[in-house]
Amino acid sequence: MTERISDFAAIAGRYALRQPLRIELEETGMNNTTRMIYAGEERYVLRVYDNHRDREIAGTEHAILSELQRADLSFRVPAPVSNRDGATITEAPDGKLAAVFGYIAGQRPSPESGAHVEGLGRAAGELTLALAALNPDARLAPAYKPYYDFENTHAAMNEASVKTLCESSPKLAEQAAKAASLLETRRRLTALTERFKELPQQWIHGDIVFANALADGDAIAGLLDFEFCAVDARAMEPAVVLAEFPGEDDALAMNRMRRFCRGYGSKAGLGADEIRLLPDLMQLRLMDVWLHFAGRLAEGLDPERVWLRETERVSFACGWIDRHRRQLDVLFAAMAERQAAI
Repeated sequence: MTERISDFAAIAGRYALRQPLRIELEETGMNNTTRMIYAGEERYVLRVYDNHRDREIAGTEHAILSELQRADLSFRVPAPVSNRDGATITEAPDGKLAAVFGYIAGQRPSPESGAHVEGLGRAAGELTLALAALNPDARLAPAYKPYYDFENTHAAMNEASVKTLCESSPKLAEQAAKAASLLETRRRLTALTERFKELPQQWIHGDIVFANALADGDAIAGLLDFEFCAVDARAMEPAVVLAEFPGEDDALAMNRMRRFCRGYGSKAGLGADEIRLLPDLMQLRLMDVWLHFAGRLAEGLDPERVWLRETERVSFACGWIDRHRRQLDVLFAAMAERQAAI
């Protein structure tokens, strides 16, 4: 632990930060290690990339964030800070990559707040328009595959591998029926791949969820974690958030989706084909997450309870979407009509 603390201090020392300087553990994510830096009266977020050591991946993220600093957004996105060498990427003593970002004040928004749900929709719509202005080039080359390329992304977790995983313990075997149903959903989504590819494509954040946002009162104050930006179907951006809402209370889930769509539709538009495929794109997001955690279990990175939890959650949500497709078609069509009227 002492060695890691000294690593954080060594990274911070590469930046021209005010004194006195203090580094604190306040909150950290699943993919990276983060620390809060107090430098005089200023605050920064130090991130150590734990899941890759690829400068091109981090460089693309930082380039997108730098471009977005010039966009007329109603909320903030992380601003990469340059180190003493003029670079925004710093190599930690252990060889991992690190970066420092300006601090954005706020608290995590809540799906219990209608204002937060609608505000997150507006923020996602604003970001969609801002990212549409960015085109892949030598400096902004996508490092990650689009969601619809999930069969290649999760090639190691083919049907046979998933079935073998289900047979690896008694508790996992209890979920075999749910896994079989999800594999059927997977086959249907795979068959839709060409239709997904034909949808409008652009840069997307790809992981706008409540845990990756900040609120100030009723307003969304910031969107975070742009590490997995990719060129993908534009409609995946709202689909990722909408996939968070299915729940036991149907009316509540529909109301939250309606609020989100109202917020998103006030800022950005989706075409008829995108609207039509939104339920499938929601399931595509859920499938991607399920296969991701299956892979982590197969590699011994997670205890089996994590995939058991995801199997329960994803199975319920995919089934919920299938049961409510008619209502969702009406809800999403209404969003399209509002967009047409704007």
